[in-house]
Amino acid sequence: MTQKHSRRMRRLAASGLLPERAGQPVRAWAHMSLADLLRLEGSSAVQEEWTAQVRAAWAAHRAEASGTGGDGGAWLDGDAAEAIACDAAMAPVVTGDLNPAALDDLVRLCVELDWHRRQERPGPDTGPAWEALEQAIIGTAVDLLSGPGGLASFLRRRQLGARLGGPSLPLDVGYSESVPAGIRTAVILRDRHCRWAGGCDQPAAACQVHHTKHKANGGATSVKDCVLLCWFHHQVVIHRWGWTLVLNPDGTTTAWNKDKTKVLHSHGPPARPG
Repeated sequence: MTQKHSRRMRRLAASGLLPERAGQPVRAWAHMSLADLLRLEGSSAVQEEWTAQVRAAWAAHRAEASGTGGDGGAWLDGDAAEAIACDAAMAPVVTGDLNPAALDDLVRLCVELDWHRRQERPGPDTGPAWEALEQAIIGTAVDLLSGPGGLASFLRRRQLGARLGGPSLPLDVGYSESVPAGIRTAVILRDRHCRWAGGCDQPAAACQVHHTKHKANGGATSVKDCVLLCWFHHQVVIHRWGWTLVLNPDGTTTAWNKDKTKVLHSHGPPARPG
């Protein structure tokens, strides 16, 4: 974006002339990939600093584990747990902070996969095992890059200036009375429009965030447990007509009615933004 376009956008957003949609004020999102962050001038030095910090945390984790044999946590159960929780506000929060133990898991998984590949040729029996190991390795690597302590957050906070360098927001908050801004933004950027399995092109600005498992039934407030739906498919089809919608691991959605006589499948995951 040029400076001229940036100035125009700031004036337009500040004018108050843009309409609100679905009760949300006008917002401008600066969407940048990790690859773009890595290309910024000085990112190599910042990445080296992050790597040094991670290595230090990893070494401290190994030293503590060898000395104590645990993670240093204190666990309560029975009467003790009931007493401490009696007057406490219970709010489970998963922030995605960097976990040095993930490095141990990553090394172990890579060694295990390498051993299997050296010992066996791919076949009907070995394929699923290799696939499971590869998925575990990718998932563990993502843990190192994402979250408040990950490389992406570190680069953003150091490279993009004060206005775009604020703290990361949690994307999994357990039970919540409302959908936090961080989760809402991530779901909007992922889905981009209504995700009804039968197809719907209502834009994100006209949609609501739906818990695929109702909060009253133990549904969690997290990105993977929420989906965008327009007012009709959310309030009428789901909550009045009793349809169920699930978000599949591959990004597609599936929906069925109360007696499961009708089942709908989306054709594919939403296009990646940016």
